Amino acid sequence: MKKWLAALAAAVSLMIPAALSQAETKTIVLATDMHYLSPSLTDYGERFMETVYASDGKIIQYSAEICKAFAEDMLRLSPDAVILSGDLTLNGSAASLEEFADLMHPLEEAGIQVLAIPGNHDVGGKAYSFAEDGIRSFPAAKAAEYEAIYADYGLNESVQRDEASLSYIAQVGDALRLVMLDVNANGTEGSVREKTLEWLETQLREAQEKGMAVIGVSHQNLLPQNPYYSAGVMINRPQKLRALYEKYGVSLNLSGHTHMQHIAFEGSLTEIVTSSLILTPCQYGVITVEDGKPVSYDARAVDVEAWAGQHGEEKEDLLHFTEYAPAFFVDVVGRKVRAILAGAEIPEEERQRMEDFAVMTSLRDFTGTRTAGDEEADLALWLQYLPNNGFTYYLKGAVAESGWPMVHYDFP
Repeated sequence: MKKWLAALAAAVSLMIPAALSQAETKTIVLATDMHYLSPSLTDYGERFMETVYASDGKIIQYSAEICKAFAEDMLRLSPDAVILSGDLTLNGSAASLEEFADLMHPLEEAGIQVLAIPGNHDVGGKAYSFAEDGIRSFPAAKAAEYEAIYADYGLNESVQRDEASLSYIAQVGDALRLVMLDVNANGTEGSVREKTLEWLETQLREAQEKGMAVIGVSHQNLLPQNPYYSAGVMINRPQKLRALYEKYGVSLNLSGHTHMQHIAFEGSLTEIVTSSLILTPCQYGVITVEDGKPVSYDARAVDVEAWAGQHGEEKEDLLHFTEYAPAFFVDVVGRKVRAILAGAEIPEEERQRMEDFAVMTSLRDFTGTRTAGDEEADLALWLQYLPNNGFTYYLKGAVAESGWPMVHYDFP
């Protein structure tokens, strides 16, 4: 009787439609714009801090600690894959590339797929070191050097590799493939070569024939995230790539580069931009996927305070990081805004309103916590006194995009 029941159960299971069988659920993490700097390349002195404050609020001085805390967060979360979508380093030094790769090695040992692509800061150009006697520049890593260091983080395990770039196709589970698109190490920063597009169409066609779902990953954005501030942050001439994704049913692209947290839509395509890992609140994205289809996206902050406590850190900044990180951002952006306003003749009361508005709008924009509010009057002051300033255009776009938090999304 037991054998008969078992045989009947097996026969019935064969008749159940695939859609009714247990779904394959995968958890994928996206981290981007780590801008890791090897501690060996800085003395944390005055010249270095000048560079830090000239940035956009990235906590470069603690990039190593944040990245270490992130790695330990990943070991606890144990996702199926961790995507690193470019700008792994601050300026492409071989030492920084190697050290950050070493931080990711325990994840691979734990069975977590680590999938990396280079950003515009990782290959070519100039790298820098900082000391009291000045800033020293030296050649950044070449594409071949990057490839050698990160070969085991996606390239060697790929389904297919592109000969014209460091792009590749990664398989996650049985039902999902990722297009890991490199537009930075191919000698044409921000652009997709025609040969890469031809290669990509072949891969998308194959995935479609095999019934695989596909998600795109890039460093630069595929869709505009701010209607008045997109030059230099998007993939150059993205129309052909968008057309390919539409033709083959790719409905989601994941990216970074802007350091802001944002979600944009165009036609059937959704793009989620995860903010920089080293800019408050130092978050990464968690995507839940069922049978290859994205279900939800959530941004989560790295628990730097827990890491600091567990490792005996004595620096107050790290032990009270949830307070330090936003305060540091406000300080950096406040300095920039005051410098912009300094050259204009503006009554003091209105100048203060403009500064407060600009700083808080930037904070909400970068953290993805935008909410609709009574901002038109403050924006009007920027349009009145500095109508042609680039920062005014940025603020105009940020206000236009306000209305809902960008840190969570349930896919339809």
